[in-house]
Amino acid sequence: MTTPIHLSYAEARARVLAAVRPFPARSTALEALVGRPLLETLRAAYDLPPFPNSAMDGYAVHAAATAGAPVELPVVAVVPAGRVAPRALGPNEAMRIMTGAMIPTGADAIVPFEDAQRIGSGEEERVRVLRAAAPGAHVRAAGRDLTRGAIVFEAGRALSPHDVALLAALGAGDALAGPRPRVGVLSTGDELLSVRDPLVPGAIRDSNLPMLAALAAEAGGKVVLAERVGDDPEAVTNAIRRALDTCDAVMTIGGVSAGDFDPVKESLHALGAVELWRVAMRPGRPQAFGTPGGRLFFGLPGNPASVACVFEAIVRPALRKAQGFASIDRPRVRVRAAERIVSKPGRTDFVRVTLKPQGDGWRAAPAGEQTSGHLTPQSRAHALAIVPEAAGAVAAGEPLDALVLRWPDPSNVEPAS
Repeated sequence: MTTPIHLSYAEARARVLAAVRPFPARSTALEALVGRPLLETLRAAYDLPPFPNSAMDGYAVHAAATAGAPVELPVVAVVPAGRVAPRALGPNEAMRIMTGAMIPTGADAIVPFEDAQRIGSGEEERVRVLRAAAPGAHVRAAGRDLTRGAIVFEAGRALSPHDVALLAALGAGDALAGPRPRVGVLSTGDELLSVRDPLVPGAIRDSNLPMLAALAAEAGGKVVLAERVGDDPEAVTNAIRRALDTCDAVMTIGGVSAGDFDPVKESLHALGAVELWRVAMRPGRPQAFGTPGGRLFFGLPGNPASVACVFEAIVRPALRKAQGFASIDRPRVRVRAAERIVSKPGRTDFVRVTLKPQGDGWRAAPAGEQTSGHLTPQSRAHALAIVPEAAGAVAAGEPLDALVLRWPDPSNVEPAS
């Protein structure tokens, strides 16, 4: 029988993160970079924009030539976007120009069509400038957005669709990024049914498996295995071994507590390099962790709130670190308790809360009864409020840190009184 190791939450998290080795960077095509961590510092290969261009449809002019507006100037050329002016602009001339087109040599301002009148056409075309243009008016200077050699992104950044647009503008068709870890999820328990199975006495539908698979995918993992296993220790051991053969990280659900039928706990001695833990946190005290064969193994409790909280507090940061993200945790905000929260010193509590704006901060109220077997509070929760290990009960109005799971919908939030 494996003897549990008793750890604080901080100790458990530190042990896990110390065991994580980031995956090697891979050259990744632009189209696959959204959501991935950049694993190199990128600098601009050239100015952006690469040449001065017009911010408006209008006329390229010398600003000095418009000082006595209204004035008339001959239109000597038309410059569409993507074309270059056929020659330099003379001091008392104008060129009709489109948005994004390169500013002709000699021009230093753009007169928008709204501030001008077109007279005639063809070789006889002239423009009456109604308002004087200041030097630089409606001209986008080369390098105004980014200068050549400037840092575009630091390593570790999670790339957004807008980041990809910037990379495309700079000609970066690929970049070094962290690969998605292959994740396996095993849910244990003879009482579990699939979502489409009919209910029978003594059985429940397995909500943990789809939840944990979705959380792993949201954290950047590629879930390649998600299956249920019964309570037979040999079957569980074999399933874990198969998962470890094909996955970078394996998570089991249930079977690590002090019950009579805990197959994961009984399998640990056969796996090697895995410890049984009792972590001073609520929910989620019984856990297991190890690195058999260099893979990450997480044995999670069986109650839904415990699964979710252990994932957010320990597993998700580990998966994010393995991928190379600079930010491995959910956003953290300071909140104030809306009511008294029961806790006790010596244990870190994660309280499922809803958030409402209050002044320049947030008020956090429990999202329901904090029973670890209840699903509804987790679904309603916007955040996990963290009651520190050293704290006892938290009084209404006291400040706490909270991990934001999702922001409240502004259309459904009324300011707290």
